[in-house]
Amino acid sequence: MIPIHLKLSGFLSYRDPAEVDFTAFHLACISGSNGAGKSSLLDAMTWALFGQARKRDESVINLQSKAAEVAFTFEYEGNTYRVLRSLPRGKTTALEFQILDDGPQTADDETRSTVLSSGMWRPLTERSVRETQARIEQVLRLDYETFINASFFLQGRADQFAQQSPTKRKEILGNILGLEIWDVYKERAAARRKSIERDLDAVDGRLQEIDAELAEEPQRRERLSTLEAELARLTAVRKTQEAALESLRKAAASKIAAEKARLEEELRGLKEQAKAIDNQTTALGDLTARLENAKKSLAEAEQKIASRGSVEAGRSAAREEHARLKAENELLKAQMDELKERIEQLEAAGGADCPLCGQPLSEEHRRSTLEQLKAEGKEKGDRFRANKADMAELAKQIAEYEAQMVKFEAVERERLAASGALAQLTERVDSIQKTVREWEAGGAKRLAEIETLLASEEYARQEQSTANDVRRAERTLLDLQEQENRLNQEVGAARQKVNVLDDLRARRKRLESEREELALQIGRYHTLERAFGKDGVPALLIEQSLPEIEAKANELLNRLSDGAMSVRFVTQAAYKDKRREDLKETLDIQISDGAGVRDYEMYSGGEAFRANFAIRLALSEVLASRKGARLQMLVIDEGFGSQDTLGRQRLIQAIRAVQDDFAKILVITHLEELKDAFPARIEVEKTERGSTLQIF
Repeated sequence: MIPIHLKLSGFLSYRDPAEVDFTAFHLACISGSNGAGKSSLLDAMTWALFGQARKRDESVINLQSKAAEVAFTFEYEGNTYRVLRSLPRGKTTALEFQILDDGPQTADDETRSTVLSSGMWRPLTERSVRETQARIEQVLRLDYETFINASFFLQGRADQFAQQSPTKRKEILGNILGLEIWDVYKERAAARRKSIERDLDAVDGRLQEIDAELAEEPQRRERLSTLEAELARLTAVRKTQEAALESLRKAAASKIAAEKARLEEELRGLKEQAKAIDNQTTALGDLTARLENAKKSLAEAEQKIASRGSVEAGRSAAREEHARLKAENELLKAQMDELKERIEQLEAAGGADCPLCGQPLSEEHRRSTLEQLKAEGKEKGDRFRANKADMAELAKQIAEYEAQMVKFEAVERERLAASGALAQLTERVDSIQKTVREWEAGGAKRLAEIETLLASEEYARQEQSTANDVRRAERTLLDLQEQENRLNQEVGAARQKVNVLDDLRARRKRLESEREELALQIGRYHTLERAFGKDGVPALLIEQSLPEIEAKANELLNRLSDGAMSVRFVTQAAYKDKRREDLKETLDIQISDGAGVRDYEMYSGGEAFRANFAIRLALSEVLASRKGARLQMLVIDEGFGSQDTLGRQRLIQAIRAVQDDFAKILVITHLEELKDAFPARIEVEKTERGSTLQIF
């Protein structure tokens, strides 16, 4: 991984936005006073990539800020990626992962900077922060622990490995190589072995139960034989009793059955009569109600017919008056026509003689005669019209009388129908009441008598003494059948207990095979536990990794010492007890120089530092390569202040010696005199608004 650009704000000591363009240098130091915020830049990288720094909670948020935000751009395996992580105070983390499209796979720093500002970022963000984090680690092929162990030389840890005891060295090497997973494998193997042991205990318990049942086989077979013999005897007794009962039944069955059948037939007929009587009794209430309704209807019809005479009289009077008025109007019509003719003649006469009587006629006499005739005509017209109005009213009355007379015809039919229904209903009610009285006097008593006879079985008394013997024989047979049924159940249960023994033997055989397989699995898991233990596969992996670490360390140490020094790891040594022929497991470090071969503990100063640096860097490279990643960035926070002048010079020489092996190297120091020892530096300063930085 090659860092390209880092931007942070509100993160740890950085309140205001700060940016680092890594394309401006290859090797640089991060300088500044203690507490200025130098290490916070490294924390920002790990927090952006893994959500982890010196702390993981909201304490990474600057005290004066609402949120911590870091954007980290880097190149890896020919691709350019960007991670943006933010944590608002009181809220959850937001995480974005992006890849740069439309950019050259390999480019110099100037070209890469141009692409970053103009290229298109394609999201690789997953559905959740957890899934996005997993994708980042999948792309990098590194997790947080591997990353900081491979790329970061933190203060006081360069000689952590070399200065430990041999046993502790193995433990540290195992942790660096990620061998603690084998402890998990061992625990899983032990858990699986214990689970199988519990299964084995359960199988042993079932085998014990089966053996206990198989031991009862003689007693079970003996009881089955006894029960079968008793069942055979009881079956024979039951069959004898059945034959005796059949003989008794045949002796008395005919006459008793015939008398019973006769009585039952008579009972059936009486019950039918009783049912019919019940039906008639039920119908009697309805008939009585209908009878009362018929009486009421007849009374209402007769009451209506009683008013028919007055209606007929009114109709006759109206007809006579209508005829009189009609005759009078006919006479008035003739008189009015005559008057009209006379008036017309007078109006048309112009001579001195009256056209009506032939006498001389003056104008005044003609006018008075016309007025007299017109007045007489008006009087007759008024009477005519009045009569006509009265005739119309009489016609309405006559029509109403006619309608009423028509209704009287329907009422008459109703009266006749009600009268007929009343007669019929009265006859039916009387008939039913008579039938009920006759049934209560005879049939009902006979019905009760027959029911009593059949219930008490006191018919055919002479034959009943034989029937008593039949009942006793039936009870005896019933007892025998119940005993036989119970014994059959006992025989079935006993036979089942015997038959199950064969199934138990087959099951025992299967369980023994299962037990052998479980025992074999337990042995295998015991073997796996030993293999997964510290003296098993982890020890072999350490043995396999040591030559690689040794080769890497010697390659670096050769450059750091101009070929004067080499290192060798010794994994076995003789016991102090010379009588023991075996070797003890160890992890000693032997260094060879011009004076010979000596243990690491015999060295100090520059030689020890160069050995420490070479071994630590070799461990980092092996760790990164085993995770499938390439170590392209080196960060050294090793505390130059703890070194004397010569030690500081040696450290700078060591860094320069390996600078071509890394794309980017960052060295953290607070010493002013070392700033000029590096081609570039990031100067960090603490102000009132937090940390700030400048690149020189």
